[in-house]
Amino acid sequence: MSLPRLGFEALPPEFEALEEWAVSFGPFDGGRPFSMARFTVAPGGATPPDSHAVTEVWLVLDGAGTVRYQGEPHGVGEGDLVGFAPFAEHVAVADRGVPLSVLSIWWDAGR
Repeated sequence: MSLPRLGFEALPPEFEALEEWAVSFGPFDGGRPFSMARFTVAPGGATPPDSHAVTEVWLVLDGAGTVRYQGEPHGVGEGDLVGFAPFAEHVAVADRGVPLSVLSIWWDAGR
């Protein structure tokens, strides 16, 4: 039996300011319990403020920067794992002179 491989696909044009991809779950697309995307913020850039009904975690894959959570700044770097409650505003800022790459995983806690 072969190991199922998951890949990434480009997101819609409204995310063009970020280097971002949604995951393609291949054989698991029908019943997946979560969604995920990978994104990179260019040095000096930031994500748009985001707030939504799902619970979300970010794993910093590479780089360093600041995550603004509910308006409060928090320094993050490679290997950090941070979480966001539903409807809590969050922003990623690449303000340390290097790109900030993040794996985002989110799910509906009410499922």
